[in-house]
Formats: sequence, C-alpha cells, structure tokens
Amino acid sequence: MNVDPSSEEASSDNSRTPLMSIGLTVFAVLIVPVFLYSMGPDGPAKVGDVVFATDRHRVRIMVSDNAEIGTYSAMCVLEPRVQLVVREIGPPSERGMIAEPVGLEKTDPPFCLPGKPVMVYSHQVTLQPDLWGGLRDTLFQFFSGR
Repeated sequence: MNVDPSSEEASSDNSRTPLMSIGLTVFAVLIVPVFLYSMGPDGPAKVGDVVFATDRHRVRIMVSDNAEIGTYSAMCVLEPRVQLVVREIGPPSERGMIAEPVGLEKTDPPFCLPGKPVMVYSHQVTLQPDLWGGLRDTLFQFFSGR
C-alpha cells in the first residue's frame, strides 16, 4: 500500500486547528470581562460602599475628642488595594470621606488598624480594585517563592 506523506501532514494540521481555536476562544471569554471591568467608569462613592486604596497613602485617624490615641500617632499608612467601607461622606467641596479599613494584612504601626475610621479623599480611593496590580503582585510572589 502506497501512502502519501503529504496527506498525513494535512490531516494532522486539521486536527490541531480546532483545539487552538477552542483554546483561544476560552482565553478570550475569560480575559475580556476582566479587561472591561477594570476599564469601566468610576462613579461617586456612597455611604456603605466598599472602596479600595489606589496607592500607599498617609491618612488621618478619626478619633473623637474624649478617646485616646494611645501609642499611635494621629496618622497611619494605607497600603495599595486595601478595602475600606465608607461610613460618612463630607461636603462636596472637601471631597473627603470617613472610611473604615477591613481585611488588612499588616496591622502593626504605622499601618492603619482594622475598625479605626480614617479620613480619605476621592483621589486616594477607587470603587474598583486594581486587578492588574493584584495580578502582578500575585505572580511576583509565586515566582519569587515567598
């Protein structure tokens, strides 16, 4: 029996093509929503919203007149992508809000403590988490072995 080698190569190329197109389709279905979500418009924060710190910021701890700060100073440091729950919104002219940090990894001074309200401004927070920065940090930790 005489077999033509070119016909075998053509059949193997045809069997690989559907797998590659299926793989690319699955990849696009998974990546496009993440991309669209991260590029979506940012609206104004409302009371009860969860906001995320955009970068490392030094913020003022909100303390009532008769409460003691203790060994901590009146300022603390918010790490990037820290979640904050908005408790009060200030006047529009000040664009400030009182928010309470939740889900913190670092709770030692000078970092902000969970449950202690802090004053943040609209340029310091966003309604959407930084997906690309989080992905970058996760991959860095994975490949560095930390």
